[in-house]
Amino acid sequence: IHKMRAPGLTWNKLPLNIWALYATSIIQVLATPVLAITVLLLAMERMLGIGIFDPALGGDPVLYQHFFWFYSHPAVYIMIVPGFGVISEVISTFSRKTIFGYWAIALSSLAIAFIGFLVWGHHMFTAGQSSLASMVFSFLTFLVGIPTGIKIFNWLATMYKGSIDMKTPMLYAMVFLFLFTIGGFTGIMLGALVVDIHLHDTYYVVAHFHYVMMGGMVMAFLAGIHYWWPKMFGKMYSEFWAKIACGIIFVGFNM
Repeated sequence: IHKMRAPGLTWNKLPLNIWALYATSIIQVLATPVLAITVLLLAMERMLGIGIFDPALGGDPVLYQHFFWFYSHPAVYIMIVPGFGVISEVISTFSRKTIFGYWAIALSSLAIAFIGFLVWGHHMFTAGQSSLASMVFSFLTFLVGIPTGIKIFNWLATMYKGSIDMKTPMLYAMVFLFLFTIGGFTGIMLGALVVDIHLHDTYYVVAHFHYVMMGGMVMAFLAGIHYWWPKMFGKMYSEFWAKIACGIIFVGFNM
């Protein structure tokens, strides 16, 4: 993205899909080595008997949780942020309007990438960390809702007074908006310390995760597939059956 842009394709002309992939790449480059280090430490413990995570060897299992979630929380953004990029393209195209708030959406992707590295402790509210640490992680978790909310409102503003064409990719994008918003609200609920202590390890957390990952990422993926498939392969799918499939997936997922 830095070195291979076409001549004249300045930063303020980049497609929002590329901005999303740029933010995702930053997360991947910074988070994935931590996973590699964790696996290496685990291998050293298992094969050489060095006490790192195993209490029987003098290790600390909570340290493993820190390592795991420091990678695994940004990992969910590695999955969902490219979906945001796809939705920005699809909603703009099928509303027949330029995107509302280009820079707000572009910079909110980078903000999500940045804040995503500071919130891993919200997975560990019941792991015995200090009250202060839990309060800080809870506060930072709420902050992730701000750039995400900015995206939702900009997408809605793009659709406002647009000439909306209800083709299949747009249907999936609207399903995304509905389901992902539920995922977002349940995430704010879980970010609240007083609520999460009781909801930890319950199906509420499972539901939140799946509304974000399936209701969000998968719906965006399906929107993108239906949007770019004809361009990629020169073959058009049946609009009728695609819409029926979208309806079945929407109802089936919620069921």
